[in-house]
Amino acid sequence: MRTMLWAADDAANRHLLQATAEELGLRVRLCALRELAGTADARDQLIGLETGADRARALALVAEVHGRLPRAAILLASPNGDLGFIRAALEAGACDVLSLPLQASELHKALLRARQADTRTPAAADSLAEVITVCGARGGLGATTVAVNLASKLAGLTAAEAALVDLDLQRGDVAAFLNLSPVHSIANFAAAPGEIDDLFLASTLTRLPNGVFVLPAPPEIEEADAVGHDEVKLALDLLRAQYRYTVVDTARTITGATVAALEASRRVLLLSDLSLPGVRAARRTVDLLGRLGVPLEHVELLITEAVAGPVSLQDAARAIGKQPFFVIPRDEASAAEAMNHGAPLNGKPTKLALAMTELAAKLAGVPIVPKAKSGQLFRKLFARAEGVPA
Repeated sequence: MRTMLWAADDAANRHLLQATAEELGLRVRLCALRELAGTADARDQLIGLETGADRARALALVAEVHGRLPRAAILLASPNGDLGFIRAALEAGACDVLSLPLQASELHKALLRARQADTRTPAAADSLAEVITVCGARGGLGATTVAVNLASKLAGLTAAEAALVDLDLQRGDVAAFLNLSPVHSIANFAAAPGEIDDLFLASTLTRLPNGVFVLPAPPEIEEADAVGHDEVKLALDLLRAQYRYTVVDTARTITGATVAALEASRRVLLLSDLSLPGVRAARRTVDLLGRLGVPLEHVELLITEAVAGPVSLQDAARAIGKQPFFVIPRDEASAAEAMNHGAPLNGKPTKLALAMTELAAKLAGVPIVPKAKSGQLFRKLFARAEGVPA
C-alpha cells in the first residue's frame, strides 16, 4: 500500500496526515467528501473518511465506499466515539475508527495497522517474501556494499519497500555506509520489557527516502553480545511478514545471529574473489553452510573482480562447488564515492551501479531494458549504411 486517499471537508489535519503517513512510507492524496465518488478507484487500497457529527451520513458513506471497493481498508475519523457507533461503523465496512480531533499517536497506530494488513495480502505472503543474506567468504570483499545497494535496487526495481538488516553487530558498517546515526537498533529486541510485535518493530526501524527500512546494528559495541539467535529470528519473522525483500548483511564470523539469518533465508549470496585464499575460504563456507542445514540450491555464488587473483572463473567454480550466479566488476572509485557520501549508488551509470541493478533484477525476476549509450544508435546506423558490421 503506497498511497492513502483521505476525504475530508476540513483541511485542518492536512499537515498531521502528511507527516504521519510519510513516517510509514505512504503518500497522501486529499479530496473533499463530495468528490470521493469521482476520485476513489480500485487502485486505492487505503481510504480515510473524515466526517462530521451526522452519524447516519458517516455510516452510509462507509457502506457506500465498502460496497464499491470491498478490498480497500477504510479508516473512519468521526467525533462520534461511543461503542455503539464504532460497532456500527465496523459492521458497515470500516477497518478502524478514529476520534476527532485527530491525535498523532492514534493516527500512527491506525495507519500502521492498516499498512500491515495490506502487506499480508497474498501478493506479499510469507510464501513470496524473501530473506536474502549476504556473506563474504573473507573480509574486504565488499559484502556491505552489495547488501546496501542490493536493498536499494530491489526497492527501486520492484516498487516494493525493502528491509535492510545489519548483523555485523560489532562493526555496524551499514549505518556508516548510509550516514545514519540511529537511536534504535536490533539491540532493542534483547532489551524489550514487554511484548515484541509489529508496532515494536516499527519503532526500531530507520526509513530511507528510497523506500528501504533499516534495522541497524547496536550503536554501542558492548550491546552486540545481547543479540543472539532468538532475537534475530523474531526480528526476521516480523520483517518477512511486512516486506517483500529483507536483505541481511553479516559479519565475517558465524555467530548465533548469523545462523538465524541463514535459517530464515531463501537465498544466501556468498561473495568470493578469485584469489587462492578467497576460493579456499568460499569452499570452507559452502561446507559449513551444508553442516548448518542450508540447502546448496539456496546458495548463490557471487564473484567480485575487486580483488585480482590468479584463479580462473571455471577453476573457482569447480573448487567451490557452485557455478557463479553473478560477477561483480571492479569499480573501486564508485564504491568508495558512494561509501564516503553515505548513500547508495545512484546518479551516474557506473559499472558497479549497473551491476547492482542487474543483480537485483536477476534476483527479483524483473527484466531490464538497456539504455543505448550516447551516439551508439548513430554509429550502428552509420555502420549499416556503409555495409560495415555493427
